[in-house]
Amino acid sequence: MSVNVMETPEPSDSAPASNAATLPAVLASNGHRFVLSIRAKGLIVFAALMVYSVVIALFVFHQKNLLLHEFEEIQGALETEAMLKQADVSTFHAVMAIFANIDASDHTAGMQRIRMHHQSLLHRHVELTARLPNASLNVADLNVAWEDANKDSSRANLNRVIIELIKTKNNLALLTEQVQERRKSLSERYRTQSDSVAMTTFLLGMLGLGLLGAIIGLFFRRLTDDLRTLQSRALEIVKGFRGIPIAITRHDEVGQLMTAVNNMADTLDRRERELLLERQKYFHQEKMAAIGALAAGVSHEIGNPIAAICGIAQEMVERRTASEVGCLAANCHDCRPDLIYAQTQRLAAITREIAEFASPRATQPEFLDLNAQLRSTSSLIRYDKRLQHVTLRLDLDSQLPAIYGVADQLTQLIMNLLINAMDALDSVQGRTSTIAITTRADTESVCMSIEDNGHGIDSETLSRVFEAFFTTKPTGKGTGLGLSLCYSIAKKHGGTIEIDSTPGTGTRVRVFFPLNDMAYNEANFI
Repeated sequence: MSVNVMETPEPSDSAPASNAATLPAVLASNGHRFVLSIRAKGLIVFAALMVYSVVIALFVFHQKNLLLHEFEEIQGALETEAMLKQADVSTFHAVMAIFANIDASDHTAGMQRIRMHHQSLLHRHVELTARLPNASLNVADLNVAWEDANKDSSRANLNRVIIELIKTKNNLALLTEQVQERRKSLSERYRTQSDSVAMTTFLLGMLGLGLLGAIIGLFFRRLTDDLRTLQSRALEIVKGFRGIPIAITRHDEVGQLMTAVNNMADTLDRRERELLLERQKYFHQEKMAAIGALAAGVSHEIGNPIAAICGIAQEMVERRTASEVGCLAANCHDCRPDLIYAQTQRLAAITREIAEFASPRATQPEFLDLNAQLRSTSSLIRYDKRLQHVTLRLDLDSQLPAIYGVADQLTQLIMNLLINAMDALDSVQGRTSTIAITTRADTESVCMSIEDNGHGIDSETLSRVFEAFFTTKPTGKGTGLGLSLCYSIAKKHGGTIEIDSTPGTGTRVRVFFPLNDMAYNEANFI
C-alpha cells in the first residue's frame, strides 16, 4: 500500500483568537444546541420566578373567589334564617291575634286585627317563596281556611285557621333547622378551605424559594468549580505545563473563557515549539559554521604537506623514468612513487571538496544551480560510513534552470534528506541499497527527488513526519528536527514538499521550487 503526504499548511497565529471570537452566542455550531449566556440564564430564572409568582397569585385569586362565594352563601343562609324567623314570629303573632280576638266583644274590629296579622304573614310568605323557590311553603290550606273564616268568622273556622297556622309554623321551624344545618356546613367548609388555601399558598411559596435557592446554589457551585478549574489551568500554563485541554462543559461566557484558555495553551505550546525549533536551527547553523571553519582550517593545514608530498612523489617518478641518477634497478624495484602520487592526488581532491563545502556562503537569497548543490553535498556525504554499501545515483537534468534561494539552507535541506535516506537503508537485506537523486523541471517549478529502497514509512507515522521533535529513531540517533527543518526551508523558498512511501519497498521525497516571480515575492528567507 502506497501512502502520500502533501504539504499541510501550518495553523495561523490568529486562529485561536478567531475561534474565540466566532463562538456563537445563541446557537451552537451543530445547529441543535442552544447556547445561553450567563445574563440570559439570569433573565430566564427571573422570568421563571415571575411566572411562578403569577401562577401563585392566580391560584390565590381563584381560591379567594371561591372563598368569597362560600362567604356569600353563608351570608345568604343567615339572611334566609332571619327571614324564616320573621315568618315564624308573624305566624306566632297571627295565632295569638286569633286567640286574643276570637271572643272579642267587637267582632268586626277583632277580625280586622286578625286580618292585619294574616296579611303580614302572607307578605313574609311571598318573600320566602322568592328566596326559597324549591322549599315546601304550601299555604293553600291556610288560605282556604282563611277564606272560610272571612265568610263565616265562627269559632270553628277560626280554629281551622289556627290549626293551619300551627302547621305553617312547624313547617317554618323545619325549614329553619335545615337552613341552620346548611349554614353550619358552609361555615365549616369555609374555615377548612381558608386554612387549606393559606397552607397551600405557604407551601407553594416555600417550594418556590427552595427551588430558587437550589438553582442558585447549583449554579454558583458549578461556576465556582469551573472558575477554580480555570485558575488551576492558568497556573499550570504559567508554570509551563500544558497537559490535556479543559473539557468544555458549558456554553456560556465561562465556556468561551475555557475555549480561550485552551486556545491560549495550544498557541503558547506551538509558539514554544516554534521558538525551540528556531533555536535548534540557529544552533545547527552555528555548528555547521564551526564545522565548516574547522574543516577549512584542517584542509588548509594538511593541504601544504600533501602538496609537498605530491611534489616529491612526482619528482621521484620523473627521475625514475629518466634514469638521471644512477639508481640500481634492484634498489628501485619495490619503489612505487606513482602510488604515492595517486594517493596524494586523492587526498588533495578531498581537501578541495572540504574547502569548497566549507567556503563562506551568501546569507542572502540569490540564483543558484541546484545541480551543483546536489553534486557538492553528495560528494562530501559519500565519506559517511553508512554509504559504504549504498549505491548513490545522480540523474540530474542538464537543462535545469536556476532557482532563487539561500545556498546554505538548500545544502542543509539536501543533507537532512540524504541522512534520512541513509538511516532508512540500515535494515535493508536481500537487495542492493540504493539512493537515487534526480532533478526535473517544468514551466512552473523545479523538482528535486531523493528516493531510497529502504523499509518505508507506515501511514500513521507518515501523517506526523513534519511535526517538530517527532521521531521514530532511537535516542541519540535523531531529534525529530530533520524533516521539520526541510519543511520549513521548502516553505521559506516558496515551495512544497511531498513524501510517497510504500512500507517494505521504499520512500521518495520530492521538493518543488517555484519558477514564477509571484512565488519569489511571497517567499520568506528569514
